[in-house]
Amino acid sequence: MNDYGRRIVLDQKLDAVIATLNTAIGAEGLTILGEIDVREHFGRHVSHDFRRYVLVHVWSPQLAIEALRHNLDTGTLLPATIAVYELGDGETVVVAGPPFAPVAEDYHWRKEFPVLASIADREIEKIARVFDRIGQVAVQRTRVA
Repeated sequence: MNDYGRRIVLDQKLDAVIATLNTAIGAEGLTILGEIDVREHFGRHVSHDFRRYVLVHVWSPQLAIEALRHNLDTGTLLPATIAVYELGDGETVVVAGPPFAPVAEDYHWRKEFPVLASIADREIEKIARVFDRIGQVAVQRTRVA
């Protein structure tokens, strides 16, 4: 983990990493809520060229239902955001901010809302397994190459 969440650098092109990421997200029972092509957005709205950069918003529908049944105000905390961007040398970075990011590490919040803390922990574990999966695929591709 770094200041922004989990991070991995892969020696693969962005499109291949996104395909692997999408497979890993589905394998963990997560659903993609939306995908934003930041480069395209900047080009269209502020006429600015930018490196390839994609934001992917994901969540677990089952855990979302559980959390919302417990507290309707948690809706803004539920999705995890995963950023995928290219580096100049052909590598691709994947970094994920965890679900419940603003409060997940807050001791007082965890004490006051133990059920939600448990849900957050399960969702964070799913994101960790997504990273494990994309890391394993990258290693397998490296061995084949």
